[in-house]
Amino acid sequence: MVQVLGLTGSIATGKSTVSQYLRKLGFPVVDADLISREVVKPGMIATQKLRQTFGDQVFDNNDELNRKKLGQLVFSDSENMKKLNEIMQPAIKTEIIRQIEKLKKSSKKMIVLDAPLLLEQNYQFLVDQVMVVVSSPTVQLQRLQQRDGLSRKEAQARISSQWSQKKKRLMADVVIDNSTSIEETHRQVLKWLDNSKLR
Repeated sequence: MVQVLGLTGSIATGKSTVSQYLRKLGFPVVDADLISREVVKPGMIATQKLRQTFGDQVFDNNDELNRKKLGQLVFSDSENMKKLNEIMQPAIKTEIIRQIEKLKKSSKKMIVLDAPLLLEQNYQFLVDQVMVVVSSPTVQLQRLQQRDGLSRKEAQARISSQWSQKKKRLMADVVIDNSTSIEETHRQVLKWLDNSKLR
């Protein structure tokens, strides 16, 4: 029986660090972020709906979606965020299910669903266990500012627009603390894999 692990975490807590490590260890990863980019390529249905809803302003001259401009519109306006999710989430969910089902046929022990909005979008019903990556709020804020070149205020607004780490932690089967070194994070992942007899 192939296990499906739902991997999530708040923005800039280090979910990608864990995802990349699991991939390196040989586990196939269904990447919701990657899928969210695939479903908004020129000509896709979700792309057409985004243009109808937000206009040409969120597209570049070559018809590519400008994620930064879209981000500015939705992170500061909950109504716009709701509209965005109503367009994106059904398209993303359909593709996630398709990829998981395909991988189940060829995988041995575990498939990882890497999804930032795993809990918010109720994807936990697609997985057997939920792993939440957390970090201290100070580290999270610093990482986000450095990674995206944001001011402290902008970074805080992005963090506040999401579910809190505390809320996600309460819904986790497994918690990985990524506040310190990558080596320490890897050690926690390996310990969990060994305890779960997945390695």
